[in-house]
Amino acid sequence: MGTGSKRRARFNWTDAKSAGYFASVKWIRNRLLLVLLAAIAPGVFAETKPADRKAAVEREFRELLALDDRLHVEVDKWIRDNAELAESNAGVPAESLGEQVRIRLKEVEDAYVKFVAKHPKHIEARLAFGSYYSGLGEADKAIGQWVEARDLDAKNSVPWNNLGKAYGQKGNVSESIRHFTKASDLAPKQALYYRNLAAMLFAYPDQAARYYLIERSHVLPKVLSLFEQARKLDPKNFPLAADAAMAYLATQPLQADDAITAWNEALALAPDERSKAGVRIHLARIHAHIGKAKAARDILAEIKEPKFAALKAEILKKLDAKPAPTPAKP
Repeated sequence: MGTGSKRRARFNWTDAKSAGYFASVKWIRNRLLLVLLAAIAPGVFAETKPADRKAAVEREFRELLALDDRLHVEVDKWIRDNAELAESNAGVPAESLGEQVRIRLKEVEDAYVKFVAKHPKHIEARLAFGSYYSGLGEADKAIGQWVEARDLDAKNSVPWNNLGKAYGQKGNVSESIRHFTKASDLAPKQALYYRNLAAMLFAYPDQAARYYLIERSHVLPKVLSLFEQARKLDPKNFPLAADAAMAYLATQPLQADDAITAWNEALALAPDERSKAGVRIHLARIHAHIGKAKAARDILAEIKEPKFAALKAEILKKLDAKPAPTPAKP
């Protein structure tokens, strides 16, 4: 990835679920999948004092990001090494390591505080600072930085998206919907924003119905439409395709043909055998549900991943079960 792509990738927060305090060596970085944002200032500046000052600020900001990256690599190594030591009961307690990590990363926080004090209108610094706080689980502080970024440039879609995610995690569904909608309005060619909005509506259909003043039954069609928009913009994205296919499983009655089509499209994009096995489990369930036992068995036969053995056995058990006898008429 080029330098410009990395710079664009830092600021836009996507969905990332926490899996526990030290669930992986990515601890902080896995909280964020940072994408997009327009290219930053050109590398060549005119020989004028304002341009020189701008170049100096950008150099300072690059140094700040480098510090952020360097210290996160360092603490990631601490966590990884401690996980290996823990296997032989030689690691330090998670609470103790967590405190060491917080102390070390305080240097990053102090650097951000100093930078935004000097350059309070630097939007990218506000976005990155918010992501730093988000990675530490300090949602209110993250929101504070992203609100500053949003208010500095209300036409920048990135802080609207980040705030949509943050408000959603805090349970403020209406604000989350409002911010995701605004992000997609500002950047209608970004699939991420439609996906985030669709996921929020899918997760909270009752609140979504109240927000739009519609019947609850009308929320799912809106979700499917949003996923369709996202997929048109990013047709080769496997997680997006899987999310869209999952939404079809909530249709009542089940839109089996559409669901099968969606899962087959996801299957074609699956990057590895484990991902393919997960998709096939869903396909087998749908075929079993609609009475196509042979098709379900054929799909299950292709699943070799041990991780899915229990789910595979569960579906086969249901397929093997004899139907209950029909009661005799009196």
